[in-house]
Amino acid sequence: MRRLRTIITLSLVWFLIFLGIFLRSYKSDVYPVDNNDDGLFYAWAGLSLYDNPLAPASHSIFDKDNPALIWRSQFMDYQPLDRFGLKLTQPWLDHPPLATLIIALPAKLLGYKTFEMIPQIIVRYPAIIAGIFTLYLTYLLARQLFGPATAVWSLTFLATVPYFVVAHRQSFLENFLTPVFLGSLLAYLNKKFKLAMWLSFLTGWMKIPGFGVPFMFSVKSWRFALVGIASILLYLVYGWLAGGSFFWQTLTNQGVRGAFVNSFFDEMTKPHFYGDFADGWYVLGFALIFWMFSKYKQEKFKVYNWFMASWLLVLFLVSGRFNNSPWYYYPLIPFLAINLGYYATRVLKANHLFLVLPFWLLGLTGFDLIGVDIPPAWLRLVTIVFFAPFVLNFKKISFWFTRLLLLSLILLNIYVTLRYPTVHCQKERCLAPTKIIINND
Repeated sequence: MRRLRTIITLSLVWFLIFLGIFLRSYKSDVYPVDNNDDGLFYAWAGLSLYDNPLAPASHSIFDKDNPALIWRSQFMDYQPLDRFGLKLTQPWLDHPPLATLIIALPAKLLGYKTFEMIPQIIVRYPAIIAGIFTLYLTYLLARQLFGPATAVWSLTFLATVPYFVVAHRQSFLENFLTPVFLGSLLAYLNKKFKLAMWLSFLTGWMKIPGFGVPFMFSVKSWRFALVGIASILLYLVYGWLAGGSFFWQTLTNQGVRGAFVNSFFDEMTKPHFYGDFADGWYVLGFALIFWMFSKYKQEKFKVYNWFMASWLLVLFLVSGRFNNSPWYYYPLIPFLAINLGYYATRVLKANHLFLVLPFWLLGLTGFDLIGVDIPPAWLRLVTIVFFAPFVLNFKKISFWFTRLLLLSLILLNIYVTLRYPTVHCQKERCLAPTKIIINND
């Protein structure tokens, strides 16, 4: 019996992982593409690094008094870069190099060169692969801390919530930092400290906020602080070798990014990908952060909440006033999914009106995302019918209504994810997929 249960659980887990990858892959080169997409720039940087590790080249937002600027567009910017303008620099030292090498690998294998227009599906392919690791590692983390039921629900939400799916399509550096961080955390929890140190050492080489990861572990062991210091020093040496004094100028430019009191508020209440993406699941996942914090006395929550709180503080300091770079918060997505998963297990266990209500209030926003207007009379009627058994204390009916609601919301999320690119492109200009050309030279 136990063996059969294990087989069923493993089958369900891998079904959810493959479902999550399918949803992330579906029309991944169509949406999101709006204003600009840094994935192409990172692919250029990685390609140039393969040619010369000390002479990376790509687009930089820092063009004022930039001695490394080699070309600037004046008219008819490349798609998908409308309204943005290209400022090409060499050396390009805006970010650490490691993740750009991963992003550029498929393009390199297919023969693309630096500054060529690379099809979006090739640029985003590494992010989709990274998503496999993020899905699986999130499941393992939730299982170790909160048990198998929470783990399966967490994986379900991570695989299907529209905002999470769309975020993981993008080849942003955070989507490569996230699985490395999760791996280091799992290694730490399983007392594989050497592996945890090595992985935490690499997080900063994915993106600069990742340099804070070793110090998150240092509250338990001072050796992690040494790992963090060594990682930072080695990056400084690399930057000096690649750019000399220009590297310090770039760090100074990065340092002018402000910290503002409304950064977290904007991120929590205004989910977007350069355009609004009003997904209530995302808001609920954020709101549940404070519910999880309230359980600080339990040991498993102490560990979980420490790392979630540490990321919140790091991101609060670097996200900017209007948080117009939502990808900074992508490392929090596994935590948001686990928050939802843990809450779902409590809802199913308690079967109480107060706990079910947030799913009803925030889980139906997918209809608006795909432009489905439910007539007010129907919405009121369905709401009354659904909650009547809870109010009247009909336990068996409310028991099944709760499960029916969660199943229906998951199916709605899947449909919304599949339908949204078509709906979006009917209202906004979207790019036609670019043909993949293999260069054999």
